[in-house]
Amino acid sequence: MRKNQFVNGSKKIICFDLEGPLSPQDHALKVMKLIPGGEKIFEVISRYDDLLTLEGKEGYEPGDTLKLIFPILVSHKICEKNLTAASERAELVFGAKKLISWLQKNKWKVYIISTSYQQHALSIAERLKVLKENVYCTKFPLNSFLEKFFYGKTKFPWLALIYEAEKVIVRELWEENLDSGEKDQKLKDFLDEFFWKKLPETELWSTFDSIKVMGGAAKAEALGEIAKQNKTGLKALVAVGDSITDFKMLKAVNEAGGLAIVFNGNEYALPYGTVGIASANAMDLKKILNAWSEGEREAVKSAIEKMSSKKNVHWLLAKTRDELAEILKIHQRFRKIVRKSAAKLG
Repeated sequence: MRKNQFVNGSKKIICFDLEGPLSPQDHALKVMKLIPGGEKIFEVISRYDDLLTLEGKEGYEPGDTLKLIFPILVSHKICEKNLTAASERAELVFGAKKLISWLQKNKWKVYIISTSYQQHALSIAERLKVLKENVYCTKFPLNSFLEKFFYGKTKFPWLALIYEAEKVIVRELWEENLDSGEKDQKLKDFLDEFFWKKLPETELWSTFDSIKVMGGAAKAEALGEIAKQNKTGLKALVAVGDSITDFKMLKAVNEAGGLAIVFNGNEYALPYGTVGIASANAMDLKKILNAWSEGEREAVKSAIEKMSSKKNVHWLLAKTRDELAEILKIHQRFRKIVRKSAAKLG
């Protein structure tokens, strides 16, 4: 079998999304639970994030949920200590620590490209022994934001706007099954007005507008930076993701001829993968990664064909819509097992 000119030796490079493949917790959701009604607010805004992404709103990227919740976090004086505490309690996906250790012992370069706030991404990376300089995430100096808006001031005219919006979201826009789409138009009309017409009239806007989330196109750009650092192309990279924030990253690697692995993915990620793995154990990636290091896609496809008894690993290229729908059912089952309440988020 022809050896892979890119991945052998020092060119074994893997880039993980964090929330899903490495840690099951949605950190921002956990933080929002510190606020009354915060879980419902987060779910509504997460659905709004999906709608804006699917509509292709100019300048908007999947994962900007972390930007959209900024006014709410500030209004309730959530601080960096809260972000850190929520991260310290986060679990790791079973087998994730063992997988990272195995990769590093076998001379893989391990990177994390995460939408997560830096307080969470760097905390999980430290626990997994991934180098800090190999982590790409969302910079979020929340304490400095709080100081800017509250220090030495006695009047906060924007608070009433945010508190009123929270009431509407909880009482009128949230429902148990937001994915049904029944409230999509009402939800979108209200949040369009709030975020893009009313919020720009407040002193929060300049800071809100400056926040750059590591999601969507930014993740794909990070891949490019990593490839450049390693003097190679996207074809040499393995990317692992599971959700709407990852589809551009997965798509970029897949189209370049690299290996895009969808691990317990949702409907937004699965169509952009090379390989799908549905599992509660991150170590199930090991056999696929071994095959990739030995002979690129050809070896991976061959390895999957030999796993005929395993129904949770699939070669995704050239699959029909109906075939992907059946594979999605398997991923959804494992996604619920691994990610629990966070599984339903885009």
